[in-house]
Amino acid sequence: MHQNDNPLVLALDYPGYRKEARIEELGLERHGFRVHNLLRGPLPRAVSGSGYAARLLANVPSGAGPVAAVAAYCASAPLAFEVAAALGGRPPAIVLFDAEATSPETIAADYRARLAGLGVPPDEREPSRPVDAVALTDDPERLVDELTGELARRARAALRAAGADEAESAASATHMVSAYTDWLTHLVAAHHARTRPWEGEVLRLGSADSDPFGFPCAAGRSSRALRLNCDRFELLRSEETRAVVLEALGLADTPDTGERTARCPAA
Repeated sequence: MHQNDNPLVLALDYPGYRKEARIEELGLERHGFRVHNLLRGPLPRAVSGSGYAARLLANVPSGAGPVAAVAAYCASAPLAFEVAAALGGRPPAIVLFDAEATSPETIAADYRARLAGLGVPPDEREPSRPVDAVALTDDPERLVDELTGELARRARAALRAAGADEAESAASATHMVSAYTDWLTHLVAAHHARTRPWEGEVLRLGSADSDPFGFPCAAGRSSRALRLNCDRFELLRSEETRAVVLEALGLADTPDTGERTARCPAA
């Protein structure tokens, strides 16, 4: 069999260092799948779910072969539905790991954490424009511009206070803000992603310490939610996780996971 005939798994696993295991650590390639992480640089700067997905798929080589599944980790989960829908044809399976929805509150909390990392006092960490549902819905591009612009100003000030000269402050702040803009845009696009209705199969796998209500199930032909006996750091390298994913993709029997099937929370 030609390699391009092997089923393809499109992954949404945000790049960068983290302590948690990554989708690639499932080792699906050893079972005849090709895994292609769509979240490779340069990342899109589109704030709609559909626009973000379209730009990601533009980087998939033509003739890449059949897509067996779209797999996504954490905050990337909503974008899996946009990617799968954009593929057309028979709906691939969607496999989500410790899926989370993105709300105005999570975006604001992440922004405050960035400011805290710069040494900004707690009483000064609120953005000049609140990250509320209205701002996020009505003008997401402007929201991204304002939050990144304010972070750039704060970063330059913090770097100058630490002894960096103007050129060093500007260069370091530009690098820092570029990375944050990628991440913020990703969160905003995920917030705007359409996850319903969905006619394909959806499998949600959560670690033992995950929030079972962190992401609402999408309606589909078949939706399952399982919580496994591993923590979030080991979820994507767990043998149990691998076995459940392979079963969902038609290559193995479901392992004995005991009473860990959770009813999908209402959307």
